[in-house]
Amino acid sequence: MEARDGTCAEALGKLVEQGVIDHEQADAVAAALRATEESPRARVRWAEVLGYVGGGLVLAAVGTFMVTAWDVWETGTRTTLLTMVAAVLAVAGFAMAGGPALLRRSAEVSRARRRIGGALFALAALSAAFAVAEAVGQALPPGFVPSEATWASAVGLAVAAAAYALLRSAPGLVAVWGMSAFLVGFGVQEAVREIVGPVEGDGFTSTGTGWQIASSAAGTGLLLLGAAGCALAVVGVLRERGTAVGLGAVTSYTGALMLETPVNHAAELAVAAALFTLFALWRTTARGPGAALVFGVLAATVAVPRLVWELTDGEVSAAGVLFVAGAVLLIASAAGIRLRHRATARPDRPRTGLL
Repeated sequence: MEARDGTCAEALGKLVEQGVIDHEQADAVAAALRATEESPRARVRWAEVLGYVGGGLVLAAVGTFMVTAWDVWETGTRTTLLTMVAAVLAVAGFAMAGGPALLRRSAEVSRARRRIGGALFALAALSAAFAVAEAVGQALPPGFVPSEATWASAVGLAVAAAAYALLRSAPGLVAVWGMSAFLVGFGVQEAVREIVGPVEGDGFTSTGTGWQIASSAAGTGLLLLGAAGCALAVVGVLRERGTAVGLGAVTSYTGALMLETPVNHAAELAVAAALFTLFALWRTTARGPGAALVFGVLAATVAVPRLVWELTDGEVSAAGVLFVAGAVLLIASAAGIRLRHRATARPDRPRTGLL
């Protein structure tokens, strides 16, 4: 923008020197050019801000109304209201994203419309999930599998996935990912608990064997879900590669934490190593490699002190743990910078694969 302004000013200056136009005319032309370039962007930004503010006020009004009268309503009324909110948000997202033109695959959607439309679609999926949880929670008997949380996650995922297929956006991807994580976490854990049952009469307490088996199964599911998300980002299926890698990294690391000791520590280190490897081998200039590097450093910084604490049976002081975390962070950052320099020096290839 600045370079272009300098070129225009130089051209106008030459015209003034040649006597084609005078200084006042040159200033008028420059002002007109600036107004032409800046006004549409300003209008788009303000329109986006107003859209977010309007959506936030609507949600605040609905939330306030629901908090003040929620206990008074019956289940059918609550479900109907949440369903109506989901429908209104979905229609608003469709309209803000371009309306009927959005159904044409060749239609171009601006970034502002994509962001606000995706945010409204994500909120619609969340409202739909709450509506299902409210309806199913009253209909299912206590302890029934799958529970209302699993049903709500499944319906929310269906709505979020449909919205993302219609309008690919970062908020939409976050909604799909959140619903997927809840579905895998709740669904796998409930299914395993139903199959395994209480082991040796210990029940499903936080220290019981049955709970540990179910938790490890859910952690494995989340670990694989995160890996699948990163893989989809690599091959280009997911458009928002940086967001996909970040969500995949967080999901995989969360799954690793849920595994039994000492498998969890090995899984945490494996996640960090996989992210560093992904960054080193990913030959593209998209944001995905940068996200892999950042989350790889964070995973290593948390995983190594946890491993040291486990190996020493907690005998290392808090200062020692902080020292180890700082040292790991410095080493990981240095390695990341080196890998980044190599990636920058290496010629970029016009393909998204690892090889």
